[in-house]
Parts: sequence; C-alpha cells; structure tokens
Amino acid sequence: MNNIKNFLNKFDIKLKDKSYYEEALTHNSFSNENRLSKNYQRLEFLGDAIIQQKVSEFLYKNFPKANEGILTKIRSSIVREESLAKVARTIKLGSIIRLGIGELDSKGYDKDSILADVFESFTAAIYLDLDSYLTDKWLKKTLFDNLAIESLIEETTDYKSELQELIQLEMRSDLIYKSISQEKDDKNQINFVVQVMIDNMLYGVGKGTSKKRAEQLAAKDALSKIKKTFK
Repeated sequence: MNNIKNFLNKFDIKLKDKSYYEEALTHNSFSNENRLSKNYQRLEFLGDAIIQQKVSEFLYKNFPKANEGILTKIRSSIVREESLAKVARTIKLGSIIRLGIGELDSKGYDKDSILADVFESFTAAIYLDLDSYLTDKWLKKTLFDNLAIESLIEETTDYKSELQELIQLEMRSDLIYKSISQEKDDKNQINFVVQVMIDNMLYGVGKGTSKKRAEQLAAKDALSKIKKTFK
C-alpha cells in the first residue's frame, strides 16, 4: 500500500480507493497463485480506451496542421506496446507490479507486454478512483513528457511521396536516391547518408539510422530547397 502511495506522490496524485490500484498492479500469475478473484485485465481493457481517447484529444489540440492520416499514424506510434512499455520503464512502474513466482523469475516486471498492460490498467485505476482531470495530469507527466511527440510526427511524414508528386507536376523524370556512406556517431550508432538526385543534379542529403529514414530526410531537404525557389 505504501509503495503505491509513494509512487503516486511522485506525480502529485493522492489516491482515495486503494483497491483500484491493487487490482491494476496484479498480474494473473499472482492472482492464480494467491487465489484472488481479480487481476489487471479488466482495467487494462478500460485503460486502453482511455489512453486512445486522451491521446486523440492531445494530438487534435496540439497539432492543428496535421491531417487525419498523420494524426492516426502518430496515435498508433504513441499507444503501441513498445512506446507504453518505454514510458512504464522510465517511471519504474515495474517495481510495484505484483507477479507470481514464475513471472518474477523470468523478470516479468521488465517485459514490454506486461509493462504496457499495467500502464493501461493503472491509468484506468486513476480515472475510476479520481477524475478525468487527474488522469490528464498523470498522462502529461508520464506519456506526453517521456515521448518525443514532435519526432513521431517527423517519422510519420512521407516526404518521399510528396517529392515524387512535386517532380511529376514539374514534368521531371529522373528521381534517384543514392547511398553514399555509412558513419558512426559518438554513441557508436551507424548512420546512413543518402543523396537525392533529380535529373542528375544533387537536390538533397539525408542522414538517418536506417537507409529508409535517410531517404526520407534527403527528400525533406530537397523539398525545402525546391519550395524556396517558388518564394
């Protein structure tokens, strides 16, 4: 009980009914071993819907220029298991999950699937115990503060398609992406460097952790230069 209180105190949230949180933190392996009637699965179901709605509202309000397709892609990136698990790991939610012996031995407290599920169930517990305002506060301090939303928008924008459409409008024919090198940064991460050529002229250069990402950034660079010529 004190662990839950101390955890919520970090986010300036005071619980009212501890039973919601105990249920939200109980994996079915723990409930089976201890003959408990409840685990986090029902709250996970509710939490999934709450997070979908809150993320949709957040994106709608904060990114007025993004169209429906982009907003849908960003939302999918935010609510996917990997993203929710990353947030749960950052805030150390795994330290208060109740797991059975087998799951403890297999480090279930650090599994993406369990962490994401419990983040959803814990969000539902806050919503049911307190109110929508404090749920917003919780998500702002966890989900929205720990995910780089701007970078997710960048990753979901298809600059290559936009460049292709622009080239077709200008009646140009030859659009080529050329991989020119691979570089390692100070974190030993490999970055691909790609050039985009239009009618044998260099228009853009991009660097990314994958060839696909580097091509998108090269297309973005080319679009920026082409659009400047129209101003």
